[in-house]
Amino acid sequence: MGNRVCMYIAVQICQQVLKVTNEHVDETPAYDDTAPAAGGDGQVFVVICALDYKQTSNPLTCSIDGRNIEKLVRNCGIPDQNVTAMYDEQCTKENVSNVVEQVGGQCSPGDYFIFYYSGHGTNLQDISGDETDGEDEAFCFVTPDGQINYDSCMADDDFSTLITGAVDAGVKTIILTDCCHSGTICDFDNEDWKGRKAISITGCLDSQTSGDIGSGGIFTHSMLLAIGELRDEGEDDYSVAKLYNTTVDKDDEVFNSKQDITMQCAPGFRPNSMAWPLVPQGGGWNPPYGHRSMS
Repeated sequence: MGNRVCMYIAVQICQQVLKVTNEHVDETPAYDDTAPAAGGDGQVFVVICALDYKQTSNPLTCSIDGRNIEKLVRNCGIPDQNVTAMYDEQCTKENVSNVVEQVGGQCSPGDYFIFYYSGHGTNLQDISGDETDGEDEAFCFVTPDGQINYDSCMADDDFSTLITGAVDAGVKTIILTDCCHSGTICDFDNEDWKGRKAISITGCLDSQTSGDIGSGGIFTHSMLLAIGELRDEGEDDYSVAKLYNTTVDKDDEVFNSKQDITMQCAPGFRPNSMAWPLVPQGGGWNPPYGHRSMS
């Protein structure tokens, strides 16, 4: 009887949502399918959303982040037609939803779907009752004239439904968000994520803000520095876990920020079970911090 109880507990633990903040995880590769950049099968599809909010009283420099991610992606051997970048007034909730559905619908099992967001994040009152703190986390998309209001924002519940509805369960999914209040933006406790290979890496906890240094966000710069360091070390096939660990190190070494870079996974999935797909090819790319960013 005791063994059955232990086995039940082990299964329950394995099905939990992994939540890690500012600490290393096991980065030893536990996958058989390498990323396309390292000779693996499948394609990589990327959606980039970056907003400067020039029409509001709280502008940012997130378009720099978006263009830096674009430059990285285009140096990773990913075809131009697989990359969709949206900026500022293009990033209405309706437009973003349509693009995610369109791009997600192109993905086949074994492909990668990457959603990158840089902009404002906020908390909204939880209506569904699934949040222990009584608040939903949300992306601050804009109205067609560049303003932010309640209706322009997309709560984590709706974002979760959008991604799981648009992207096949066999697609490897990575969500990268450089915004405030974003730690649980994917709402991985939602039943729809079970059985999926999905990971989010966010700039901070739900209760925190993410820093903008005047030339983009701290999380994005830390991640790009990590990718550059791993490239310089000759790494071309490594896990998402290793990318996360190195990003945390870069944040500490370069920025020493107060924000806590956070990673979560779909129930039962672990970050060393997925190869990191954005590996630059050749020597034509460098992380922008300390270099001129793409204009």
